[in-house]
Amino acid sequence: MPRPSCSLAVLLALAGCSRSGEPQAPRPPPSPGVAAPTPDVWAPSTGVPLPPETPYARQWLVLLHASSTPGEGAEDLRALARTGLPSAPVRLSTTAFRDLRPCLEVVVAQAFATRAEAVTYQARLREAGVAADVKYAGPLEEGREAREATCLAAVEARTALAESLSRRDAPRFVESHEGRTFMLLGESQESRVLEPLDARRSVWMAPAPEDPTGLFKVGERVDLYGVEGLVKADCAVKGFAWLNRGRPAVDYFLREPSPDAPGCGQAWTFAELDCRVRPGPPLFALPSGTPAPVFFQRDAAPDAERADQEARALRRSERYLALRLEGAQWAERRGEPLREEVDTFGFSQGERRVLFSVARLRVGEGHSECGIDFDQQATRGVVSAPGAAERVVSRADLAGEDVLGVLDLEDDGQVEWLLRETWPATTLRLVREDGREVAGAVVETCDSGC
Repeated sequence: MPRPSCSLAVLLALAGCSRSGEPQAPRPPPSPGVAAPTPDVWAPSTGVPLPPETPYARQWLVLLHASSTPGEGAEDLRALARTGLPSAPVRLSTTAFRDLRPCLEVVVAQAFATRAEAVTYQARLREAGVAADVKYAGPLEEGREAREATCLAAVEARTALAESLSRRDAPRFVESHEGRTFMLLGESQESRVLEPLDARRSVWMAPAPEDPTGLFKVGERVDLYGVEGLVKADCAVKGFAWLNRGRPAVDYFLREPSPDAPGCGQAWTFAELDCRVRPGPPLFALPSGTPAPVFFQRDAAPDAERADQEARALRRSERYLALRLEGAQWAERRGEPLREEVDTFGFSQGERRVLFSVARLRVGEGHSECGIDFDQQATRGVVSAPGAAERVVSRADLAGEDVLGVLDLEDDGQVEWLLRETWPATTLRLVREDGREVAGAVVETCDSGC
């Protein structure tokens, strides 16, 4: 799959660099809270240069801005300069730090050794009219290469999403906001002035006179499906809109006066539907008249003998063995045990069945979103049907804990998984057995702490 043009910018952000073409700001002088980053920071025992983020490890960061798009936050920096307060602004990649959500670039106003100092500085900024957030960076992330690979995979998945949404007959995820129902159409290619849709200013909207993608017209109808089947039939398109529902840092909601623009993410194009749905459960739409998918129902746990058989097969898989070795190394370094949990669950439709076995390996407390300590999983899926050989699905990007449902979208004997992922952003995906994405929806998250 070709990478989007923004992947270079993402790579630069991951490396802690500024955007290509952006002039390099002079390095700030050292501040009381942290040593200034310099190119001549060396590991004394090896003589090898340390990562540029090293001075900020285990520091309390006062953040002005966080985004998955490098180079943003210029207005925040200008506002900081106008306060006249001492500062040492710098752009950092959160991927480098264990206790921050990865895949973001943050604009740091100042860093401190203690939380009390950071909160005091935050209060001084607030008195000067500048909103800021305080986050603990934690130590540098030992598994940074794996995190960077995850970030780049997210960029590629976003490209696949844009490609899938270019077809009118593609499944499209549906969302409910303030009692109104919206169907995702695609990325917005234009900059729009948005107004808050809700009192919290968590969703922003601007009406569109027509479908910017050219795929739908007012009055055309779609059917809505959930994880178990049809939810609403013949919902009519009644209008179009641009929506931004990115999730900013908590401090965004505490700003006075209230923000006049979204605090995270970008606008996406939606069609508004005339039927009302309950918020929460994932829904997707297909044009009315499209043959209904075949839905599998969640089963009770398989019998003990079959569950044991599947668990043994999972433990022989290449991914499990690699993770088991990595986890053992983590456990040895930390002086803590490697804990393992294995779960087997399934879905069925008539005599067709899909079984998932999931092994979760942890050292320390573990954290599924931010990579604190060691927390990894291996999943093995088995698809069976009468008269056909069993098909085994075992890929690094398939996490059993993300599986919400199973269906046969085109009734062609191949199954699709309905997934909800929370790392590094909240994402709904409809994925084929071979990993190809059929439909997706992403909600950007800019809160860098976990």
